[in-house]
Amino acid sequence: MTSFVIRTEDEEDLGFLLFASHDGEWPPAGANECIFGGFPNDPSLLDDPRGRFVVDHKGQEWIADVSYTDAEMTVQINLRTGWTFHLRSNAEGNSWTAVRDGETLHGTGLFL
Repeated sequence: MTSFVIRTEDEEDLGFLLFASHDGEWPPAGANECIFGGFPNDPSLLDDPRGRFVVDHKGQEWIADVSYTDAEMTVQINLRTGWTFHLRSNAEGNSWTAVRDGETLHGTGLFL
């Protein structure tokens, strides 16, 4: 199972994105089942919109659209709550954004 640690820009852990079982280290291209899990290590981040985003979406199954180019992996999840979650992994590192109605949250992350 591939896991992505969702972090703030200051590398504070907010939670995880867990991809369903599959062969190999990375999720295959195409539709993949996934789930948000965990909660911020620092309880004060529960009041942060990024921490609330993870907590509000955890424990529910989602479908992630995974794609690859020679230089980058991208993940997009259209959440039933109106949010869209984007994840990018390339030579510059890992980053994520969540967008809803003009509101944008962002951070970094780490694949395990």
